Parts: sequence; C-alpha cells; structure tokens
Amino acid sequence: KRTNRFFMEALWTRFNPGILAVKSKVDSGAIGRVNYINADFAFKSEFGVHSRVLDLSLGGGALLDIGIYPVFLSYLILGKPHSIKAISHFHEITGCDMQTSMILDYEDAQAVLYCGFTSTSDMIGRISADKGQIYLHKTWHHTEGYTLVKDGNSDLVELPITGYGYTYEIAECHKCLAENKIQSDLWSHKNSLDLISILDEIRKITGLKYPGE
Repeated sequence: KRTNRFFMEALWTRFNPGILAVKSKVDSGAIGRVNYINADFAFKSEFGVHSRVLDLSLGGGALLDIGIYPVFLSYLILGKPHSIKAISHFHEITGCDMQTSMILDYEDAQAVLYCGFTSTSDMIGRISADKGQIYLHKTWHHTEGYTLVKDGNSDLVELPITGYGYTYEIAECHKCLAENKIQSDLWSHKNSLDLISILDEIRKITGLKYPGE
C-alpha cells in the first residue's frame, strides 16, 4: 500500500471455478443460512524427517502446509470465528504437527475441520444450511464440480479445470494489473491477514511453535 504496488497471496483455491460457483450459490441464499461446514485435507506422508514438509525451520507441519485449505473454506463461507477449539499430534522427532483437528465456532454455525499426514481422507467439502447442502467433489480444494442437494433433489454441476488449476490465479493477477489495482477483490490484503490470524490462533491453542518464536 505504501508503494502503491499490487500484492496478492497466491491462494489458488480461491479462484477455482467450482469454489467461485459455490461461493456465489451460498451468497445468493440458494441453500439458506449455513450452519455447518466439514472439510479435511489429509494424506499418508512418506516424507523423511529432513523433508521440507516435516521441517519446522521451513514452516513444516500439516496445519500450515495443507490445513490452510479447510480453514480457508470456513473463512470464505462464514468469516472469522468467534472461538476456536483445536488439538494436534506432533512428530516425535521434528516436532511438527502430524494431525490437527479444529472446531471453529460462529453464531448459529460451526465448522469441523481436519488436516493430517498420517492417513488419507476422502477430501470432500460439505456445506450444510437450513434449506439445502452443497458437496464439493473430491479433491475439494481444486474441485471440478459440486452437488447441490435441496428439496429432495440432487443436482450435479461439473466445472472442469484447465491444466492443474493454477491458471485462474494467474488470470486474476493479470486482470488486477490491467485495472491498476493494488489488491484483488476476490482475495484482498485483509483476507490474507484474517486467514493467517486464524491459523496463528490455532497454533497458539495447540502449542505449535516455529524457530524464533
């Protein structure tokens, strides 16, 4: 802001066509008031103790490596929580978190989230509301569609991605630069700060610390 330069966190999931469509659907009130979110991101890690993934000096651990995605979904749909409960299991050698479970509490809503390196989860995102549900298809953080369940009907929406799915954040960056913006309307500076503040609070609760802290 001080130098009037464009800056945007490369959070590729925010620009995924399926995520954009689901966010729009929820904001339109199509499924009513959201009161429950369930999302996980987990896989069985085969990385050694010297891997970046498990190295605290390189920001290793499940929460900051992959847990950011479930937390992001909760924040995208419900905003910052009123309170958080969380617990982690830590690697016996490196001290990074191998599993972290989280409950984010909101007014009339809760998000139950999980990330881990100890086993593989189905990685389907669920958004439940008082008039319907949305299921983000596996693997939900770069989904290629969703299913809307409402009034006893189930509608499948397919939204295939281009390549590996990174092109959408690049397109957003180009769009912002062409419009002389210093931040994206889809993922602003405040959004990035909010998300990291939630992750920091989770770390504080679980006791996950990094060198220098």
